[in-house]
Amino acid sequence: MSITIPAAFESLHRSGRFDYWGAPYHSLSDAERARLYKARQAEVLWWNGIEWDNSPDDVRNFTGDNFLSPGLYPFAGTGHGDLYCWYPRWQDGPEPPVILYIHDEPESSLFASNFSEFLCRGLLRSFAFGDANEGTTGNLSAKDIWRQHIAIIRPFLDPAHLQILTAAGTSPSPLACSEADQRIAEQLPRRKIIGSQPPTQYNEDYISDRTTLLRLYDESVSYYRDLVVNQGLEEFRSKLNQAEAARARIVRDEAEK
Repeated sequence: MSITIPAAFESLHRSGRFDYWGAPYHSLSDAERARLYKARQAEVLWWNGIEWDNSPDDVRNFTGDNFLSPGLYPFAGTGHGDLYCWYPRWQDGPEPPVILYIHDEPESSLFASNFSEFLCRGLLRSFAFGDANEGTTGNLSAKDIWRQHIAIIRPFLDPAHLQILTAAGTSPSPLACSEADQRIAEQLPRRKIIGSQPPTQYNEDYISDRTTLLRLYDESVSYYRDLVVNQGLEEFRSKLNQAEAARARIVRDEAEK
């Protein structure tokens, strides 16, 4: 399935709003990075909890990594191994929704219905951390940074999302930002997907309980069968065969005991 990259993402990338340093990180000294941080924090969407890892071309050319479930297109990360991904399979409007892929959980949830909602939640969650709202950055206060970041994303926000940020005030507290973000989250449909491709071979020496092992293989078979049979992704046929063979071997071994 192809990806329709939101025009807002393309525009923000093109205008340098995701470019933290304006130069390769390792080409800069510590002093240069400290200076740039102060100078650019209000000019770049330098948000806590979001790292703009991928360009539009990176997203467009992503063909899978043998790890993420097919159909997920990562465009940003959290800095802690989790990824923000577009998921065209759930798209029912002009833009794909955003999934927050959690690397150490079996399921990942809908995070935003479109990129406007993602930008709104991203700003709120950044300021909800608290440290983004303390002290000054160069000659700018946190209030100034909030105002300038809203100015950056304003052209790309739906009216409802702009209203949420406007209602938060000119210098919202971390608690107010967290509560506003939570209200958005509570209104989203409760949708989840399996974010990672499950193993086709488990460590059977480690998993001594054969009932548990059989359940895990059942889940793997079901996952790959859905990809192949229901979604028509024949490239996963070999993984389906491997999982089915491993499951059959467990059943056979148990029957021979």
